[in-house]
Amino acid sequence: MTLGECNGIREAHNSFKTESPFIVEEDKSNKGEGDAFHFVSYVPFNGQLYELDGLQKGPISFGDCTEDNWLVMARTQIQQRIEKYATSEIRFNLLAVIGDKI
Repeated sequence: MTLGECNGIREAHNSFKTESPFIVEEDKSNKGEGDAFHFVSYVPFNGQLYELDGLQKGPISFGDCTEDNWLVMARTQIQQRIEKYATSEIRFNLLAVIGDKI
């Protein structure tokens, strides 16, 4: 919710939108099923790796993690999520929020 309400992030995200020469037709056969366009985050907190997905009822724990291995665990979860939709979906984006490296 916080990311979606942040004007700076929303404007930066939308600035990459390109006009498509294709019109995506709505698939009425599975209306209400599957994922919508939204953010999913993987974060370490109190020694646990959590998935934060606005379409779920709450955080999902993927178990114990450390500062050294949480990225590997998150990468595995992201790869599994992409593979789940590999035959039917090609629109994935990956975003990392980091401190200013400059």
